[in-house]
Amino acid sequence: MDKEKQKGLIKIVEQVQAIIDEKNIQVGEKLPSERFLSETLQVGRSSIREALRALELLGVIHTRRGEGTFLSDMYQHQLFDLIGSFLIRNDSQLDEINEVKWMIEHYCEENSDIETNSKESLVTSNNNQIMYIIWKILSQYSDRFEKGTSKEG
Repeated sequence: MDKEKQKGLIKIVEQVQAIIDEKNIQVGEKLPSERFLSETLQVGRSSIREALRALELLGVIHTRRGEGTFLSDMYQHQLFDLIGSFLIRNDSQLDEINEVKWMIEHYCEENSDIETNSKESLVTSNNNQIMYIIWKILSQYSDRFEKGTSKEG
């Protein structure tokens, strides 16, 4: 794919993301039709299909034949492990992930009024969505790669 076509694809993907945000589409909810996206973004349906395929490959969306396209829980996508295997190359990186995860949990313990044994409830109670997302990603990588899938370093 040449650079200009790639830039165009990325622009369409970003515009689709903006529509998802504007319409406040949540995980499991249906995206607007290809026709709507094509007309709204003023690009051909083949360009929309290409952008949707890219988003599907990334695990952002999934398509159900005859039903439409839906927003996915990307943390459950198989690419999550694949990306992690490229990011986590040795045990020291896994230790660093666990350290940052511990820092978030410790911060939440220090700044929370709730008492719970659930780390997820503790981090959620902080009402910081970005912190929760980071913690969730770190937790998933930590859980998956502590089970022996990380590379020896």
